[in-house]
Amino acid sequence: MKIDDLLLLAQVHKAGSLSAASRQLDLPKATLSRRLTALETSVGARLFVPGASRMTLTELGEQLAERAARHDDDIAETRHWLASREATPQGRLRVSVPAEFAMLLLADSFARFVRRYPKVALELDTTPRRVDLFNEPYDVAVRVGPVDEPDLIARQYMLLERGLYASPVYLQARPAPQSPADLAAHDFVVLSQARDANKRKLQSAGRVVEIDLHGPLEANSVGLVLALTRAGGGIGSFPFGMVASDVEAGTLVPVLPDWRYEPLPVHLLTASRRLMPAKTRAFIDHLFETVPEWAQSKAVMGPPAASRPG
Repeated sequence: MKIDDLLLLAQVHKAGSLSAASRQLDLPKATLSRRLTALETSVGARLFVPGASRMTLTELGEQLAERAARHDDDIAETRHWLASREATPQGRLRVSVPAEFAMLLLADSFARFVRRYPKVALELDTTPRRVDLFNEPYDVAVRVGPVDEPDLIARQYMLLERGLYASPVYLQARPAPQSPADLAAHDFVVLSQARDANKRKLQSAGRVVEIDLHGPLEANSVGLVLALTRAGGGIGSFPFGMVASDVEAGTLVPVLPDWRYEPLPVHLLTASRRLMPAKTRAFIDHLFETVPEWAQSKAVMGPPAASRPG
């Protein structure tokens, strides 16, 4: 017995005739009749009263049609539920994101997202390891730095312009550097886990120089490096957006403002583009809509940086 044929029986019973059901289902009358005959054969009993002037179901046919109608209603309700889920972002959304990047740059955007989509429960996981988007229950990963995982879908989300900053307290005790060469006489607050932590390249107007990062203070926390720099511990390196309020308030001062590190990309990673849930699509769209101007670039709005058929 085919479930689809049972559902056809319910539709015919509801329509009152083969002709009406044929029109409603957009199915040829001959095909409909053949499938109902096949259903009778599979049941092993008559479902229609033979020779009746109009389509009349037997007692068994009535019972089967009523049961099938309930099943049809359940399917219709399920389809409606799926459609509503697709139209309205909802459910739990699990995002992997570096802790301090989230705290210092994304907290406001995350809070605005859940206000905008109250049916989404946003779970932020700040584990420092690289999560496996294919085998772990994560919807999106925020990755700072280059992406070397070609099987993932990666969209460049931000481009972080990074410069050097120091507090007025530090600069009162040490003459402000006037050129990259002067940095050799200064102390840095070093982020210990940063790639190539001891050597960094500054660039300005096509010129590139390599500087040595050294100093008595080293930490594996961006937030702590920022706090130590504010306190006068040395020169620190930060994305502009992370220290914009400090610069405006005068608690940090740009050092060699014409010189910058190579911009640092930030990507949003997903396992696939296909069948992306509404909640995931809404989250990614929201982040792009709220990316600050200082972090935007042509690359940010362009095509994915890496992709695979998906």
